[in-house]
Formats: sequence, C-alpha cells, structure tokens
Amino acid sequence: MDIQYLLFLQNLRESMGGILNEFFLQISDLSYGIFIWMLACILFWGVNKKNGSFLFLNIGVSRFLMQLLKLTFCVYRPWIRSDKIVPVETASGYSFPSGHSVTAVSNYGTVIERYRKYKPLCILMGLMILLTIFSRNYIGVHTPQDVIVGTILGLVVVFGGAKLWEWLDAHPKKDFIVPCAGVILTVLFLLYISLKAYPMDYDEAGKLLVDPAKMMKDGFKDAGRFLGVTLGWFLERRFVKFSMDVSAGQKVARCGVGVLLLMFYELAVMPAVTDAVGVFWFGFVMTFVELLILMVIYPLCFSKLESRKHS
Repeated sequence: MDIQYLLFLQNLRESMGGILNEFFLQISDLSYGIFIWMLACILFWGVNKKNGSFLFLNIGVSRFLMQLLKLTFCVYRPWIRSDKIVPVETASGYSFPSGHSVTAVSNYGTVIERYRKYKPLCILMGLMILLTIFSRNYIGVHTPQDVIVGTILGLVVVFGGAKLWEWLDAHPKKDFIVPCAGVILTVLFLLYISLKAYPMDYDEAGKLLVDPAKMMKDGFKDAGRFLGVTLGWFLERRFVKFSMDVSAGQKVARCGVGVLLLMFYELAVMPAVTDAVGVFWFGFVMTFVELLILMVIYPLCFSKLESRKHS
C-alpha cells in the first residue's frame, strides 16, 4: 500500500514533467541542516532568549530520538524495497522515521507552541510542516509511515518539552537535571549504537545496501548536538545569563555576526575536520563544540563586548 502511494505520486510527478520537483526539494532543505539551527540562533540571540533556548532543546532532543529509532529499526529506503521507485534525488541511510518530518515538526511546531497568539505566523509554520511532510513522499525518499511516525515523534517532543519547561519554571533550582540526563542518555545511546548488530545486505554488485558505519557516524553527530544543547542550555542559564535588554541594532549585530559564524563552522570547519579525520568521535566532538559555541561561548563574548560599550 505504501509503495503504491509513492508510485501514484511518482506518476503524478512524471505527468507534470517534474515542474514541482525543485520546489519540494527546497522545502525539504529548509527543514533540515543549517536552516533549523539558524532559526534557533536568531530567536535565541535577538528575539526571545527563553523561547530560543526552548527551540534549541527541542531540536536537539528530536534529532537524538530520531537517530535512536533509525538505528534501532534499520528500515531500508523505498527504492531498495521496490525497484519501481525512482526518487527525485536519493537520500542516504535508513528510512524510518523521516528525519525531515521530525525536525520540521519540532522546529516549526515549537514556534507555533510559543507564539500561539500570532495567527499568521502559526499558519505559515503549520503550512511549512505540512509541505515538508508531503515533500518527503512526493520526491520518493520516504514512505507514509516514515513521515507519520516522524510527525508523531516531533509532536511528542514539542508538547513534552512544553510540560518540562513548565516544571522547570516551577522548580528552577532543579535545572541541573537537564544536563545530567543529557550526559547519561548520551553515554547509553553511544554504547547502544556501537554494540548493536546491523543488517548487512548487499546488492548484485556486492555493495552494502546501507553502510552501518555511515549511519553510526550520523548518530554520533546528533548525540554530540544533544549533549551540547542540554549542557549549553544549563551553562548559559546559570553562568552566562546574557541580557536581552539591548538596542535593536545590537540584536541585529548579534544575529548577523552569529549567523556568519554558524555558516563558517557548518559549511567549512566541520566538513573539513570530520572528513579529514574520518572517525566517529570527531563528529561527536565537533557537533558538541558547535552547540556550546552557539549557546555559551558566543553569547558570553557578545555580552562582554556590549557591557564594555555601556561602561
């Protein structure tokens, strides 16, 4: 049934001459990778620190849980299951659940949850969620069950995170639980994905259908992000405590410089280092450091600089 649905969308694509292919590829790109962190950074540094940190946590948690499910179930992509499926572009790794769907819901869904009073914004964010979910089926890289479970997982993170936030507001001195849980869960996750067995199926040419080492590498990276957001949130909250009581110009400067820093790290530094070294732990360290830079080190730098200007 799921393959039949993808074949229906594939026939629809072909009948329209692929006119919408690029549009849905761009929609997918906006819901993953550097763009989601960019939104979190701008919200955190320049709009509302509390809501921005909430977004950071939700993205980190959702990606962590997504990798846990992917590496547990090891479901192959649709075109591996059926040679009739011809995706618009291929995607690496396992299929279940859809990482783009998880991230879109946790990202845009958090904005909806935080800004419920702003109806136009909520409508836009809701539309982005729906378009992202549909795009993963439309371009042929995920089955309906992949995106449905990804959506459910994202919703659990958003609403579960909101409950956790309410509890932390009521018990602020117990915020140390977040980084402690981050450390414990990260250690358990890394042990699990390092020791578990993975399917080792080969195609007719003798090539692995999915290389477990590649997927483990992605798991280590998202584990680093998860530990980084949980620890970074705590360190900023307890020790950095940067102020949002600054001018609009200063907020724009924070975001402008910070986004350039993020782009340089994501597009230049991290690929160069991780590709050169090529071991799991370097990916983990690089993403962990990245989140500490975004949530702790960079805010500490601009808060010190701003305080000097006022003195």
